[in-house]
Amino acid sequence: MKIRNLFLGIIASLAVFAACQEEEVNLGTPNIVLSETEICFESAGGEQALTVTASRDWMVETDADWVVVSPESGLASADAQTVTVTVLENTGLDRSVDVKFTIGMKSKYLTVNQAGPKGSAENLIIYYNDYDKVVAEKTYGSGSSWPYLDQFDGWQNQTGTGAANVTYAYSGMSARANSTSNSNYSDYEGSGNNNMFFGKSAYLATGNIALGGATDLVLTFGSEKYSQDGDSIFKNSEFHVYLSNDGSKWVELDYTFAGTEGGRWNLATANFSVPAGTENLSVCVKVDVASVYRMDDLKLEISETAGTAVDFSKGVEMDFTAGGSTGGGSTPAAPESKGKKTVAEFIAAADKSNYYELTGKVSGFNATYCSFDLTDDSGKIYVYSVLDESKAEWTSKISNGGTITIYAKYEYYEPKDQHEVVDAYIVSFKADGGNTGGGNENEGKPSSLTKVTVAEFLDAPESSDTWYELTGEITSIAEGNAYGNIYINDGTGEVYIYGLTNGWVGYNDKSFDSIGLKVGDTVTLGSLRGSYNGQPQGGGSKMPAYYISHVKGEGGDQGGDDPTPPSGDAGEFDPTISWDLGEKAYDATSGTTAQTGTVNGVEVSNMLKLGTSKLTGDATLHVPAGTKKLGFYCVAWKGKKAQVRFSVNGTEIATIEPAANAGASGNPPYTITVSDSDYFEVEMPSADAADVKVETLDPANGRVIFIGLKALTE
Repeated sequence: MKIRNLFLGIIASLAVFAACQEEEVNLGTPNIVLSETEICFESAGGEQALTVTASRDWMVETDADWVVVSPESGLASADAQTVTVTVLENTGLDRSVDVKFTIGMKSKYLTVNQAGPKGSAENLIIYYNDYDKVVAEKTYGSGSSWPYLDQFDGWQNQTGTGAANVTYAYSGMSARANSTSNSNYSDYEGSGNNNMFFGKSAYLATGNIALGGATDLVLTFGSEKYSQDGDSIFKNSEFHVYLSNDGSKWVELDYTFAGTEGGRWNLATANFSVPAGTENLSVCVKVDVASVYRMDDLKLEISETAGTAVDFSKGVEMDFTAGGSTGGGSTPAAPESKGKKTVAEFIAAADKSNYYELTGKVSGFNATYCSFDLTDDSGKIYVYSVLDESKAEWTSKISNGGTITIYAKYEYYEPKDQHEVVDAYIVSFKADGGNTGGGNENEGKPSSLTKVTVAEFLDAPESSDTWYELTGEITSIAEGNAYGNIYINDGTGEVYIYGLTNGWVGYNDKSFDSIGLKVGDTVTLGSLRGSYNGQPQGGGSKMPAYYISHVKGEGGDQGGDDPTPPSGDAGEFDPTISWDLGEKAYDATSGTTAQTGTVNGVEVSNMLKLGTSKLTGDATLHVPAGTKKLGFYCVAWKGKKAQVRFSVNGTEIATIEPAANAGASGNPPYTITVSDSDYFEVEMPSADAADVKVETLDPANGRVIFIGLKALTE
């Protein structure tokens, strides 16, 4: 009886358990849909409703303490579920946040905007300059120098409530588009493109900023200190900020700099208050050390709190008006020389206060820094820094093996393992077989190269005078390295090449990134035999001087020509293709963020950008019938890497990895250079009309730009 009762109890329990189980419903492909993607509230706050339809269990993620979503999660359902968004009262500035609705493998964002009684953050900006009106090019002076500020006004990109009548004064300043504030070496979200480079005795004064009655202010700017071989730690004592209410007497302003690591961009901040009634403010930035400091993103804003009081009555007379013209690259008058010396005599003098005349042969010339070794019969000295004004005039005239005369001031420079000149004026240069100052017909190419295998190169003695020609396959590229560190292998051995600088045959003055090299390419280059950290390579850490003369990639012989730009309307989108913008996607219809620009010198009126600095983006392309392939150029954001997936009806058809592009940065319009390696073709699964979803995959590397999308029928 007991066994029978136990058996019946088990059967009853199983029946109850089976009855309690719900039948599993297959809701199809994982997906989540919001009825709204953006909602807006007034400053008083309130609540609004929207619906969520999700084929999997979903949840809400947000860090905003002023937004409450109820419920915060839900179960998978074929029916739309109502969600209420409640926003608290806002007593400050306009604000906005993206609330994430996610099912784990897929997410959608709801943008919640709320007005504030104090208006938008833009209303607080009195003056802002990202210096990016037009991207600077290295085409001034003798054709290979960055522009001084009086040669180029593309850095004047001021905005703000008090910027209408600003004036500028400067000396020793140039605008540069390298070592940018949004690179891998930046610890703040810089604007990129142009930055201000401080040369010898340099300053930049921004005058007549109208305060409009504001007295509590905050000044911020980005800065970087980088010395090729020396101290790269930012020092407030070397980088001065002055304020004036009359442009004549100046008070130095204390500020904090966020960075402690050398060679990296970071943000400087100063909170201060000026006396009531101060109508205009002038800001001057001046440095004590030449050719190591940069600045970007100077901004003056209204602060909600008082800061350090500025007493203009304690100002000191300083002249920041006379240096408006920098001479545009012409050679300045050289300082008075204390006489001629041999290199050995110059080193023995060890006098840091006087200039002496030196004459010798040039070797290891680096056009980027206008640095070189100078050798005479008595010894050798390293010329670390030619003064900026002189550099613009002489860079393209110097070549290895020529005879140079300089006025130089001696100084040790860290590390103290060799004698170095840190101040030098070039007086004359005579190339082998040429005239004094006769230039460099080969644009830096050595007069002769010895062709060797990699094995022979590795066995050769170290030398700063003998150039070797190497040909091999690139087996590795140092990711994100602007100096172009690579390994090449020719079958006899493998060698580490420390740095690729200006080259020949169409690559002159091109950065390594713009050349478009990739693993598997065959490259021919010239190199000096040296060592760096025990690894055989050319020139050592003092002379990263390697020259590309020829490249052959998968697409055939490039021969060193410049990348072929999109021609005619090749940069424009195919009118037979349309698209729907998804999450964080932008095109030429995107209002103030309209995606346009110039691609290899050709104006392009429409580009498709996916993603932001922290979010992925997607769009759906409507492809006409008969399309066999989609052809397009695609680049990733500067200093980033990206993955882009293409899918049809939920099935992936391709994933590409576009390369980082220096021009894909800042705000549109962009100035972008593309090469063959930036061109892609994606095969369609059939020739029938189809919708193709394209999406970036990594939120931290989610920005890409599409150019010249075409429907290919062959």
